[in-house]
Amino acid sequence: MCTVLVIDDEQMIVSLLQLALTEFGYNVETATDGREGIQKFDKKFIDIVITDICMPDIDGKEVARHVRNSSRKTTPVVAISGTPWLLKDSDFDKVLAKPFPLKALYDTIEHLASKPHKLTGNRFLRFDPKLHSQAP
Repeated sequence: MCTVLVIDDEQMIVSLLQLALTEFGYNVETATDGREGIQKFDKKFIDIVITDICMPDIDGKEVARHVRNSSRKTTPVVAISGTPWLLKDSDFDKVLAKPFPLKALYDTIEHLASKPHKLTGNRFLRFDPKLHSQAP
């Protein structure tokens, strides 16, 4: 099972993403600031990082830089931001503009999972929306 780290200083967003991603079968770790997120990334096996950009102290750009300079630098990092145009040529694999539909996040995870790069260890991130869709 895939582990996703969600980092955002807005508790409501963290809770919403945790609930949604858990419903889709992911293990979810959360952090409410960049420092806590980096500590969790360093201590735990994380398959993908989803981070807000504008946070006090350590922001999302610093989180992405930390991941890229780590021994697990191929870990996908997704930015969620209200100002996505400021993030061109960054260390992020994908940038989602807030507000975004949850389907866009799921599609992003699926896309990153299909890339040829290997995630940490011998596991690949996999997402199959057919397995997780709800019947009408």
